[in-house]
Amino acid sequence: MSEEKENGKTKQCKYCKQEIDAKAKICPHCRKKQTPSGCLIAVIAVVVIIVIAIAGSAMAGGEKTNTGASTDGANSTSAAQQEITYTAYSVSELMDDLNTNAMNASDKYKDQYVELTGKLNVIDSNGKYISLVSSDDEFAITGVQCYFQSDEQKSAVKSAAIGDTLVVKGKITDVGEVMGYSLNMDEVTKAQ
Repeated sequence: MSEEKENGKTKQCKYCKQEIDAKAKICPHCRKKQTPSGCLIAVIAVVVIIVIAIAGSAMAGGEKTNTGASTDGANSTSAAQQEITYTAYSVSELMDDLNTNAMNASDKYKDQYVELTGKLNVIDSNGKYISLVSSDDEFAITGVQCYFQSDEQKSAVKSAAIGDTLVVKGKITDVGEVMGYSLNMDEVTKAQ
């Protein structure tokens, strides 16, 4: 072996096996590109994986810190802790607004928490919803579909009959000129 090779100044070409400069990227004899050894590639791959893992951990840790700060603050409250205020309406009021201008009714009532008083018109046999209509209109078809959210609400309706006046609290989720209003119930009782 030559003295230069022992000092690390030369290396053997991977393709033609000729002695070349240790820093050469292309063999001057066969003109082939010299790629890093398999060991070097493995080390680089491990380093890249470690860097990605550290970066991922740092990012995930930052998200947890931000989330914790927003929920643990003294002045912040969760939606469950906030008290909901229900605005009282009769189903007749909602239907009058819908029949006058459905677009305005949607702007006024959609996503609003309401306390509605109306006449029970439909009790779904599958236990998914009830429908309230205006007590002023005995031929009403369109009204407010009130969707059950708990078994307790279903139990309260089991003792009711078509034509009874009910009071329903909940959030209006949809408004449409054909189907009327949709509401997710929070509470349902018979009117006194």
